[in-house]
This record gives sequence, C-alpha cells and structure tokens, in this order.
Amino acid sequence: MYRAGLRELKLIYSSKPKWYFRQAERTLTAILESYLSIFEPKKLLRALASPTFFDGLVASASLDELGGGATSIVAVTLKNFIRPDSGLAVVGGKRPHGYKVPEELDALASIFGFDEKTLERLKYASRMVAKVDSAAIQDGFQLYLHLMIVSWDGAWVIIQQGIKPMTNLVRRYHWISAQLRSFVEEPHSGIVSAAREEIVLDMTSRDSRESRKACVEAVNNDIEALKKFSRGIAGGQSTLIEFDAGEPRKFPLSIPKVSWSSLLAIHESSPEDYEALLAIRGVGPSMVRFLAAAAAALYDAPPSFRDPAILFSELPVKMGTDKPLYELVEAIKNSRLSFAEKRKALNRLISVFKRLEEYS
Repeated sequence: MYRAGLRELKLIYSSKPKWYFRQAERTLTAILESYLSIFEPKKLLRALASPTFFDGLVASASLDELGGGATSIVAVTLKNFIRPDSGLAVVGGKRPHGYKVPEELDALASIFGFDEKTLERLKYASRMVAKVDSAAIQDGFQLYLHLMIVSWDGAWVIIQQGIKPMTNLVRRYHWISAQLRSFVEEPHSGIVSAAREEIVLDMTSRDSRESRKACVEAVNNDIEALKKFSRGIAGGQSTLIEFDAGEPRKFPLSIPKVSWSSLLAIHESSPEDYEALLAIRGVGPSMVRFLAAAAAALYDAPPSFRDPAILFSELPVKMGTDKPLYELVEAIKNSRLSFAEKRKALNRLISVFKRLEEYS
C-alpha cells in the first residue's frame, strides 16, 4: 500500500457564486453516471480508495481551486448521486452526519439484506477507522469528515478528512476493505497531505510493531509498573524518559497523565492484541500516547515518529499507466457532458497531473 500526498490541501475561503457549485455537481454527476455505465460498481469502489482518482474527480470538476474544501463537495455529490440500486450506497459525511453512520448502516442493512454479522462488521470498521486516524496516528489533524461507501456484498471504502487548527491545512485518509490485513499496521490505501509534519506518533507503522506488542504486554502483565510510570509524569509536561540503565532518552511529545481507573479497566479487559486494545471504548489519543511512552520506557520499544504521508513531489504518477485515472478519462469522454465541457474537464485533469508528472 502506498501513502500519498498529491497536492496542496488547504481550506480556501473564497466567495464562489451558486452556479459554480451547481456546475461542479452537474459535472461530477455526469462523470460518475458515465463511469458506472462503463465499469462495474466494485471498480468505482476501488477507485475511490485511490487518492489519485479522488483528486482526478476534483480536478475534472474544476474544484481544485477550493483546495481541501473540495472534499466536502465531492462527498455530498457522491451521497446524492449513488443509490443502492447501483450496488453501492454512501453513508456518513461531514459532521454531524459522520456520527450517524451506525443508524444509516441499520437502514442500509434492510436494503442490501445484510445479516447481523455483516452489519456489525461494517459498524466495527467505521469505528476502528475513526479511532486509528484520531488516536493511533497523532499528526495534529482533527477529523471532521467520515464518508463510508458500501457495496451490496459488504465491501467498503472509507474517506476521512481532518483539519489542523490555526492553519486551515487539511489531511485526507483513504481506506479500503479489500486486502486489509490489519487495522493497526499500514492499513491505508492513501494519505493525502499538504506537507509532512516534523513529528507524528504513528502506531500503525511497521516500525511501531514492537511498541504495539509492548503496550499490550504492559496493560496485561505490568499494570503496577504503569501505575508507577504514571506517577512519575509531572503534569503532562514530561518529555524525558529515564530508562532502567539510567540513560535519558527523548520522547519528543508531551506525555499525558491518565487515570488509574482507566488503566485498571483496560487491564480487566485483557486485550489480546493492539487492535483489541485500541478498540476498547475510552482508549483515545491520551491513553495511546501514554502507553507508547511507557512502552519506550519499560521495554525499550519506542514507536515511530515519522509522518506516514508521502508528498506531492515524491509520488511517481503517469496518466497513461495509472489505471483509476485512465478509467476516469474514459468516463469523461463517454459522459453526457457537452464537447466543450468534456474538453474543459480533460484539460483540467491533464493540467493537474502533468504538473505531478513533472515532479516525478
């Protein structure tokens, strides 16, 4: 799986006339309608998991002028256009709609005929994806959009977006159920970001594997050591960890204090692995960070602090060889858009990705 950043993602507060948004929605609807008439619904599902395809949709509707704000418009269009009779359905969206996914999945289950096991699996996926991108990866971006596209057979794609306070920078996270082996190790199909952060706590990195194991070991078998470690944290401001050998090593993030009752509740749950630990209700960013620091101190198992996003300039993309982009071009050519509208959409698409090719 690759993790990719394609372009500058920033919320741009510019005044646009209503016709601009109506035209963008009409263009997107025509392209999506054409895509589904040419390719099967499962291909659209897989395509939406690709950051390149999503950015291609944005560019073809001239929404790249809005930066990260385009994601919400594409999300609304997808939800308005895609209907269950196509074999796909869209739930969630921008807050507060993102919080209504469980209720929307309940309604969808009766339409697609999901059994209770499939329904609970979908709800679990939605919850874990949100938990991973808000707690297991701590990059400074606060989630505000959670969109889930579900297939008639229970396959899914989730697109989330977060904003970094005070900067208007946003970051987009793509997930797909196909070939997802773990929610907690390299699970994304793409991460789109404006820039790489200097320090990110990434518990999903392969380099954090030993840290994840140590966290589980600590809550199950070293609860008293965790209690002692917690007492040694001075008001959440500590950035130094003293190892048993007396050698001070840096933990480059503040270490929060957590309550003993919370630690005890986790201990009593006896999680068998890190995914089970993360799935426990109440285990959020503070607990994840505390346990990561404790794992480094008690087991010499520090986590990864590298940002998982790959930047625009680092991703080799060729219009002729990127399959989702090729399919998007075909959909535009065969859409009900006028010749002038098709030319505009294709020129916009080629312009954006030609700039990308020049970087590679």
